[in-house]
Amino acid sequence: MFKKIGAWVMGAALVFTAGCQPLGGLDMNQAIENEWKTDTYEASLSMGLQYGVGDTSALSKSDKEGLPLWNGFQLNVSSLKVNRKEQTMSAKGSLSAAKLNLPFAVSLDKNGAVLNVEGANKPIVIADWRTNELTGLSHELTMYDDYWFYSLKRLMKELHWADQQEVTKKAIGLLAKNLPNATSFAVDKKTETIQGQTVSGHQLRFDMSDKEFASLFRSMFKNMALDDQGLRELAVVIYDKFHPELKELGFVEELFEDRQLGTEAVYTGAKAIALYLSSEAGRTWERELLSPIKLKAEAFVDESKHIRRWNAEIAVQSPEGLEDEIRGGKLTVRMDRWNINGDVKPDIISTKDAIPYEDLSNEDNLRQAVQPDSAFYKLLKEQLRITEKYLYFYIWPESDLDGASGAEAGGTEAYLAYDYTAYISSNNTAYVQGRELGEGLGYKVVWDAGTKTMTIASSQTEIVLKAGSATARVNGTDKSMGEPAAMKHGALYVPVRFVAEQLGAKVKTEGEESVYSIEIYKP
Repeated sequence: MFKKIGAWVMGAALVFTAGCQPLGGLDMNQAIENEWKTDTYEASLSMGLQYGVGDTSALSKSDKEGLPLWNGFQLNVSSLKVNRKEQTMSAKGSLSAAKLNLPFAVSLDKNGAVLNVEGANKPIVIADWRTNELTGLSHELTMYDDYWFYSLKRLMKELHWADQQEVTKKAIGLLAKNLPNATSFAVDKKTETIQGQTVSGHQLRFDMSDKEFASLFRSMFKNMALDDQGLRELAVVIYDKFHPELKELGFVEELFEDRQLGTEAVYTGAKAIALYLSSEAGRTWERELLSPIKLKAEAFVDESKHIRRWNAEIAVQSPEGLEDEIRGGKLTVRMDRWNINGDVKPDIISTKDAIPYEDLSNEDNLRQAVQPDSAFYKLLKEQLRITEKYLYFYIWPESDLDGASGAEAGGTEAYLAYDYTAYISSNNTAYVQGRELGEGLGYKVVWDAGTKTMTIASSQTEIVLKAGSATARVNGTDKSMGEPAAMKHGALYVPVRFVAEQLGAKVKTEGEESVYSIEIYKP
């Protein structure tokens, strides 16, 4: 899954910063080629982020609270083990964010990614390649984008991008061929100590200003636009590898059925992009994305032409219009590598009793899986707000809802005729579906069709609601709701404010304050 991702990143970094011409006795092309042949290594890694915070008065409350979260972020990995042949990787270290320190271990294999964090009682699955999904990340499909979403998802699974070495190497080679060396680039012979071992080689140094950084990209795209042979060779490889998938996505099927026409289409598209980015029209893109960037870095390549150390500092100016909120920032990265192409066995974490990250959004699951007094719990609950819930119910006129023809569902309860619907009663009481409210806030909901009773429960709260009754039993105590629960189209509707507040949520809009929807928030 990630067999050559590291090689791509390392190779691209060397190309963009050093160009392709040999300097000081160091053959950059050989170093890049060796990176493709690096199948195993061990490493240490550190990464830090700092940025200035200005006037935040115009920001929302959540944005104000979120700004300090990653300011001062620090990642320290003491042991990184990579085996690209087996497609496995593991890392041990600590992460600091929001003034919290979190020791962790993580591993990746062909099935997915698993995390162990101090304070967690169980391993946490953060990615599952078997379903081709990152847990915790969802996509709201609509009738307009579901085809493209599923097509793209299937395409990414079928292409195996990380394994398409020929395409990636051809693209890196084209970049290297057309990118001039930075004027600030220099090479010196040097000896370094890495993991207690004395290593001889060459040190690369470069310190590029914002203007030079943008100029290098512009020169590269200009050279690429004029490099017909290089673009055509890349187009041939792309067509041969990917034309069935491109055709499946709907990119002019007839065109990609013919190799000559399909290759010409890929070549024409690549040339058009290069021309645009090297033209005056592309300078807006350049100013917005590249001009604010300054790059300072050092890389150490040993005598066998393997990258052994990488130090980089990337400074970014504030985007136009945000200078008063974020006053620029700086990202620093350092990596040392050893045992290159040696016998490296990553430490794979067992998935036994593991819990998907997305399941931690349920308060009960979070408390069971993570110790409430731990730094990890504080990060998830207070900073990332993983259990935070927002629900929106569309308001129907009660007469319209009563007159609608509800679709009956099978089983013991025929509810969900109209998902996430609400109405305002004649007494100006807002009603929502009890099941949608309970499950939406992360509670277990049980319906007894015989007694027409609904139970909404967690480990700390239990509410029993009965159709036609204005009394609810909350943790064993009867409480008046003011208005009775009501059955409509096989679904139990309940007074929203009373039930939501018993479940620890707040109703932000209701009754005359709300015209189109009811918004419910649970911190």
